[in-house]
Amino acid sequence: MAASFLRRFVYLVLDGHKPCTLDLHRINISGFFNPRSLQALSAAMVDARLPRPTITFYAPSSEQRSGNMHFILIDRDKVLATDQTGRASIYDAGLHAMCTVPSFSKPKDRPVSVAVGDRLYVLDNFHIHGGVGWHCRSLPTPPYHPAHIQAYTVVGGSELWVSTEEDEGTYSFDTGRGAWAKQGDWTLPFCGLAEYVPELKLWFGLSSKKGSYLFCAFDLAAAVRRQSAPTPRNVWEDLRPPKEWLQVGSYLVHLGSARFCIARLFCDTTGKPGDMDDFPPWKMLAVFTAVEVVPYGNKGLRMIEHKSKRQNELKFGISFDGDRMILRDWERSEAHKFTSADRRIRRARILDIGLHVYWNSRFSG
Repeated sequence: MAASFLRRFVYLVLDGHKPCTLDLHRINISGFFNPRSLQALSAAMVDARLPRPTITFYAPSSEQRSGNMHFILIDRDKVLATDQTGRASIYDAGLHAMCTVPSFSKPKDRPVSVAVGDRLYVLDNFHIHGGVGWHCRSLPTPPYHPAHIQAYTVVGGSELWVSTEEDEGTYSFDTGRGAWAKQGDWTLPFCGLAEYVPELKLWFGLSSKKGSYLFCAFDLAAAVRRQSAPTPRNVWEDLRPPKEWLQVGSYLVHLGSARFCIARLFCDTTGKPGDMDDFPPWKMLAVFTAVEVVPYGNKGLRMIEHKSKRQNELKFGISFDGDRMILRDWERSEAHKFTSADRRIRRARILDIGLHVYWNSRFSG
């Protein structure tokens, strides 16, 4: 039986060609997968052209403050955009049309989202919201200390599990009872979203061990039974980049039928830095790799690498803060010191359910 795709497109938002704008790119991933008869071929990275943006966004701003925007994929082809005021709208890429929706009760600060049934749960540093029928309501305040959400997933079809950077523990929110509980004094062993694959009865994500961001399989159901910290069941290496490539972001998208797109962002540090009054002469690039997980042997798993495509010279991820040039993403923060003049900075990122982007045209700290 031919594999089916729950999602054909991956969405990528980058700095626009015009100042203070954001371009949404729609990438068809279905062509990244080889036919069954060609799956034995080795995967080789090839250059690819980034599709033209399907729409451009910009946030309201003033002379005193620049705007910022967050993006959340809420369906296969629907992107929710919200600005620093909490106002929101939905772009339907299939219809190429916009729809206004009620504002969030409060502006979102680095939100992550996950769907449970017909509801979308949006978590940020301080609040959790449940949306259904494009209505939004605040849910009980989480018991953990407000911090970056490092890892999250859905367990048992109704519980949201969350680990943060600053709290040594994992917490769950029961969407049926509307109550929080602590699962244990351990953190989830992955970064960002882990997706449950019903065909294999396992969760898949990117490992948080020593910043490896390797593609892994986890059995969270067994962790529930044992009441202990989950550990990776399988670990695979999907990409072997040159040593000059500094990885600044890694994101996983489940496309359906145990097929995935792994997006990795890099800064190519080949060459010596030039005049730091200008942007450094390093290339920013993204690599999209298609992989598939299939049963192998006696209860084993095998990862099949399909096509890997590189998008060159993208506009993202360079942040200047005083004398530091900072390359950041949501799950980790690495600072590499250089000499540079103080300047206004931008940062961008792509996320995992879709992919989304976090944009902020001014960053401090």
